[in-house]
Amino acid sequence: MYGPTPKTADVQESAGPPFRIRPARRGDAEAIRLLLAEAGYPEGTDAQTVHWIISHPEMEILVGADSHDRPIGVLALSHRPQLRLRARIVTVDELVVTEVWRRRGVGRELMRRALDRAKVLSAKGFEIYARSGEEAAAFLEACGLVRRSSQAFDAPGMDRR
Repeated sequence: MYGPTPKTADVQESAGPPFRIRPARRGDAEAIRLLLAEAGYPEGTDAQTVHWIISHPEMEILVGADSHDRPIGVLALSHRPQLRLRARIVTVDELVVTEVWRRRGVGRELMRRALDRAKVLSAKGFEIYARSGEEAAAFLEACGLVRRSSQAFDAPGMDRR
């Protein structure tokens, strides 16, 4: 279902202008901050954290960029070994597409690339937690993911915003 794809490739959507998916660069930090703010995280991120993730061996950031190479979407993922799986698990930590670019294939292509990366890593697990609301869940199901029942708990005093 998912074949290998180059890290950076042009994708032409019939309903709109082209976009491409590429690895994030240090210069994308401000655009990523704005995308996260649009998703409801007012402080977004900062350049130091983006640089940290870009250089981290078990984390990656993919950017959907418009024809002028401006970020219009972002997907951050982490991968790590998990004891009970005795293998790697991939977690999508962030997935945001700016509102004017939604429903044009950017989010779907970012997810496809994350799934491709999980296969390259021989991961036995892939997870993403949808924010509340059926729209996000419907999108993830349309990307081929299966909903599973889970409950999330936070430690008191650790502000996740």
